[in-house]
Amino acid sequence: MHASMWLWAERVLGTLAQSYDGVPLTLVFKGTVLPRPRALRVLLQAAPTVIATWRGECRFIVGRTQAVREALEGGDLDALADRLTQAGDVARFELEADEVSSELLAPVGRLVLGDKARTLDLLSELHGPWRISRPHIVQGEDWARDRDAVLQRVQARFGNERVVVRSSCSAEDAWTESNAGRFLSVLDVDAGDAVTVGGAISDVFASYGPGAGAEKVFLQSYVHPVSESGVLMARHPETLASYWVVASDVSSGRTDQITSGALEKPSSAYVEHGVPRGLLPDSLRRVVTVGRELVKLIGVEALDIEFALAGGDFHLFQVRPIAKGSSLPEGSEVRRAMLLADACTAHQALLRPKAPVVGDGAVYSTMTDWNPAEMIGRRPLPLARTLYGRLITDRTWAEQRAAYGYRDLRGTPLLRDFAGHAYVDVRASLNSFIPAVTPARVAEALVSRQLARLAHAPELHDKVEFEIADTCASLGLRERLRRLYASSLDAGELDALATALRDITLRGLSDLPAQVEQVERLRSHPFAPGFEGGLGPILARLRQLGTLPFAHLARTAFVVTALLKSFVREGVMDSSEQREVLQRIRTVAGQLQADALRVRRGELGLEALVAEFGHLRPGTYDIRMPRYDADPERYFGPLISGGEEPFRHEAPLSRSLHERLGAGLRSAGLSMTGEVFLAHLGAGIAGREYGKHVFTKTLSGVLEHLAQWGEPLGLSRDDLAHLSLEQVETALTLPPLEARSWCRDAVEEAREHAAAVNLIELPDILVRTSHLLFHVSSGEQPLFVTKACVRAPVLVADGLPDPERVRGNIVLLERADPGYDGLLALGVAGIVTAYGGANSHMAVRCTELQLPAAIGVGREQFRRLSGGRAMTLDCGGRRLVHE
Repeated sequence: MHASMWLWAERVLGTLAQSYDGVPLTLVFKGTVLPRPRALRVLLQAAPTVIATWRGECRFIVGRTQAVREALEGGDLDALADRLTQAGDVARFELEADEVSSELLAPVGRLVLGDKARTLDLLSELHGPWRISRPHIVQGEDWARDRDAVLQRVQARFGNERVVVRSSCSAEDAWTESNAGRFLSVLDVDAGDAVTVGGAISDVFASYGPGAGAEKVFLQSYVHPVSESGVLMARHPETLASYWVVASDVSSGRTDQITSGALEKPSSAYVEHGVPRGLLPDSLRRVVTVGRELVKLIGVEALDIEFALAGGDFHLFQVRPIAKGSSLPEGSEVRRAMLLADACTAHQALLRPKAPVVGDGAVYSTMTDWNPAEMIGRRPLPLARTLYGRLITDRTWAEQRAAYGYRDLRGTPLLRDFAGHAYVDVRASLNSFIPAVTPARVAEALVSRQLARLAHAPELHDKVEFEIADTCASLGLRERLRRLYASSLDAGELDALATALRDITLRGLSDLPAQVEQVERLRSHPFAPGFEGGLGPILARLRQLGTLPFAHLARTAFVVTALLKSFVREGVMDSSEQREVLQRIRTVAGQLQADALRVRRGELGLEALVAEFGHLRPGTYDIRMPRYDADPERYFGPLISGGEEPFRHEAPLSRSLHERLGAGLRSAGLSMTGEVFLAHLGAGIAGREYGKHVFTKTLSGVLEHLAQWGEPLGLSRDDLAHLSLEQVETALTLPPLEARSWCRDAVEEAREHAAAVNLIELPDILVRTSHLLFHVSSGEQPLFVTKACVRAPVLVADGLPDPERVRGNIVLLERADPGYDGLLALGVAGIVTAYGGANSHMAVRCTELQLPAAIGVGREQFRRLSGGRAMTLDCGGRRLVHE
């Protein structure tokens, strides 16, 4: 007998045996399920053996062990049934059509999991760590023939209870397609009110459309109030990897907020199947325990389970198969397990800091500092990951900060990989923002306190430089430092820190022109065509004249932005004045829009526009993504024909604002006027965007040359993306045939590795090693741009979408770098990104263009929003609602 069928049989026998004081029972069967254990109890009271038949054929036998086993000879159930009938007293009954499978020894899951009502009815017969309100089924043909009789039966069953009227359509909960949420269910209905109940039943049937007469709905007792409700997936719903995935609502007291998508920030948990239950929080442990029981009982690993906790009981609302057609790649689960084990070992080895890094507590984030989730993705492929490292996170990040006046962390990598996921070492990042003149003891106290605050509020990991650490001068700085660190540091040490941050701020502002000059050198001479001298010298020049000065410009842009925010925080200016100040700054995004208008007017040729902006690609480091100049008419045409004149403020800023800014700057110990600060603000933000524009243009050219090199070797762009920079450099030194073979082997290995990495679900912030095996998140705090509220269709963009489809849609982007600039002027209704923060590229662009946006909503909310057809982006109310 199929192993899962034995499990099912054992559970049924255990349920039946409770009626017989533990008397052993034996079950033999083929291709069917035991649909009515309670009914079988009654039959067993009348006879020691029950024989179930279907059209004269024996389908199962259940009875007292002694009676059945004495007759067990051979494997023919009909012969066994005859022997039992001749030997003693038996009870026979005929199975109904929906209680029989045509498959011999069919998997139990196929027999149990049917429409919603039937599944719950079957499960309600069996004992488990759950409660199920027995479904009261209403057949469509009965409802059409005699509604009064149906309502009388409802009244007899439920009296004046509150009930829920639920769909149970044959088109939902199938093995290949769930249609979850497609049909109506009505909650909290008064069963004693025939008009209301009748209306709810009619509405649910009506939601089925044609053919509803052949369908059914069912009623159950309404469970309320609940302490928690949600959905448990026994496998990852997208990849089928071995995770318990729990989305839960612990705040509303309702049972429909998760399934309807109405809850703004549900809690989401990912639990490795092998995690010991003792490590899990109580409520999560209970949910996972029920999931394990159901998987064991039904014999199906990929289950979708709806539940609620109320009054100490676990209520089961639905069990259905996850409708996923694909299966896991062969061997990927073994690779995945090895990667996770290695990641745990690596994380343990990094718990203690290594000089010059100081501070207690190892924290890793996908969105802090240089924000890999936004720039190269959470699971970057080798070429993008190693390019990012060579150009920025191996050395440039620390070199720039040391030159700026912070602690020297050269030799310390900023990025770490855990199971193929890119993380910023937050402890190293925080160290790099301590002024170099700060004593080691003070630095350690500061970093330890900051890490503790972040561990307590992990949702701030994408706002570390605004909410956790003070990295530059700002209004109210001394008072804030005393409030945060007075218990660890004395007044003199804190005053010295404030002075050092002020000096760093002034030095950084004065260095702006020199950094822009470096960028101009790169713009004038990007690199010579070809790779005759190897990639090394090209990338070294790009780093020295591109990413290093860009890092300086980005740091200065952050400094002036932090100062601006402090003016609002301290009441020197209000948020509307802040928006106006930022709108007056013209960056390359505004230049793209302006140049497109000039082309439309005949003042500029299309060739010039393409020459300046054709290098843009959605994914600066991703060689697979096409550039704008690959199809200029497609990408620039709608921008030229549909672009709007950028809004410009004609009147100058008020004298009052200048005076208030000047007074605020003096209070912060910064000897400059309001006019000078605003000039620095504009130069810093525009300089950062210009520096990014120039270095990405050069980098884009390098990627195109790599693609041209790979083409005669038979290496596609996707192949090249799976090679590390070091592997490419090695291949460049080999003869063509040897290079092709060597690269093919490396690509195949990288693809297998990537397949396993894609099955791993890690959190956006790692605080403990156990987070590599299970984690719970409650949603990010996005940055909302503007105060507008828009409702529009949703367009999920994987790469650069067709410009013709963009207008009037809210565009969802997992990450948004400069390659998406062309979207912003195409009449989009709004932008939503999974990753990014207040200082991100997309935040700056949307602020400049006054485009409604939610930046950095987090991956969980992004997934939910992506599943809707339309959404409301309410920036003023800070709400995201999908439909």
